[in-house]
Amino acid sequence: MSYGSGNSGDYKKLKGQMIQVTDTDPTVNLGSWATGGNLNTAREFLNSAGTQTASLGFGGRSGSTSYAITERYDGSSWTEVGDLNTGRFGLGGTGTQTAAIGYGGATPPGNTDVAVAETFDGTSWTEVGDLNTVRRAVGSVGSTNTAALAVSGVTTGVQAGVESWNGTAWTEIAELNTNRQQLGGGGISTLGIVFGGAEPTASAKTETWDGSSWTETTDLNTARSGMGGSIGIQTSTLAAGGSTNRTELWNGSTWTEQNDLTTDRTALAGTGTAASSIVFGGDAGPGAEEQTEEWSFPSTPVVQEGQMWIKTAAGTSSVMKGYAAQGTGSWASGGNLNTARYGAGTAGIQTAAFAAGGADATGVLAINEQYDGSSWTEAADLNTARTGLRASGSTTSSVVFGGTPSAKNETETWNGSSWTEVNNLNTARSGLRGSGSTTAGIVFGGDAPPDPQDTVELWNGSSWTEIADIATARKNLSGAGSGVAALCIGGENPGGNLANTEEWTVPFATKTIGTD
Repeated sequence: MSYGSGNSGDYKKLKGQMIQVTDTDPTVNLGSWATGGNLNTAREFLNSAGTQTASLGFGGRSGSTSYAITERYDGSSWTEVGDLNTGRFGLGGTGTQTAAIGYGGATPPGNTDVAVAETFDGTSWTEVGDLNTVRRAVGSVGSTNTAALAVSGVTTGVQAGVESWNGTAWTEIAELNTNRQQLGGGGISTLGIVFGGAEPTASAKTETWDGSSWTETTDLNTARSGMGGSIGIQTSTLAAGGSTNRTELWNGSTWTEQNDLTTDRTALAGTGTAASSIVFGGDAGPGAEEQTEEWSFPSTPVVQEGQMWIKTAAGTSSVMKGYAAQGTGSWASGGNLNTARYGAGTAGIQTAAFAAGGADATGVLAINEQYDGSSWTEAADLNTARTGLRASGSTTSSVVFGGTPSAKNETETWNGSSWTEVNNLNTARSGLRGSGSTTAGIVFGGDAPPDPQDTVELWNGSSWTEIADIATARKNLSGAGSGVAALCIGGENPGGNLANTEEWTVPFATKTIGTD
């Protein structure tokens, strides 16, 4: 069948049906996340107000430290502004960047629940009327600092009710059908919505508010807790993160799964609309995060399920295409390990993986098992039993290194049937991170008690070479990338949890090759 020539925007007839001709494929109507500027102070259980390009983040904690810090976002970077009068975490909040309110929360020492409420005028915070009930992990509904809801939360070990703010005082109103803490919210004080939370386990429940009562409606697809802030309106809101990286969009009747957050985290803050919002901070484990992510929808033409089109390009044949929903992924049970354990070094793919070492109640292990997509089979043990080791490669060619107890420097390679001890790491350690392959990798940081490490080593397939140190010594860090372009992320050292990221790049040389 020939479709002939055509320009973008034309239509061709196929058995009586007109089909659009285009030189670009339309975009699936799913929102996505992009990285924004990092908070200056990494923290969790903070709250928020404003929009994606003019937002406010306030309060929160990192470890045992509670913060009064307030930061303002301009769409690209955060700037510190006037502190809260009372530093706290787990507070509620809503409003705009220049007219916000924060309420409730907990303060040190002893994580004491408070009823304190403060309003922000763009420069400084002023204490206003207290909540009737002290509480933390409170849900937020509202879009101004003169009309808001403090929804549920926890106080002295029990779930709290709901209070409404009119700009002057708080009034107790109808309780949720299911009280819970760390829930997400959206809307205004007379038309609101809350979802998720902990009761005490993660909940998927959604309830809407009509100004006088709460009504249970369609559940989230993924139960979650640890969301903060107020996003969108009652008929169009977003559930992002909260003990998961899943994102769901609410259209007034159902939740639809969207593209995931880049970072799986809980205790984060969020603000904006369902079409344009921002989340920041939280806990991705271990420790508080400073990362910001921005949510948006595509601006290009959007494809609908069942749609067909003909794509053309100059000098090439026309191609007829169509779009059908592929459904969502799901988890299914796989085969159990022969030996239950934690802290193993693992690598591979879903149908060909290995788990080497680890520990159980009896101590550290040298056990090595291989997975074929359905079951685990014991293979040759490691030469050195250990846990907290790192691994890279496949079931036929891999390398493991480091670990504990008594920080290890042993390195072993796997050829598909046996482990061979090769040249050791120059610095023994556990809790390190690395990236790369069995023939070209990099490792950095880690723990060699009593000190976290700044040491970096390169692997060439047979030996380790020390190179330039990372700037900040750290352990329990995260990492990503390859042997020539890697990231060293977060971690901890005696100074506390770390927010900084370091980048490793190997420059490439360009050569000109002559021809005859």
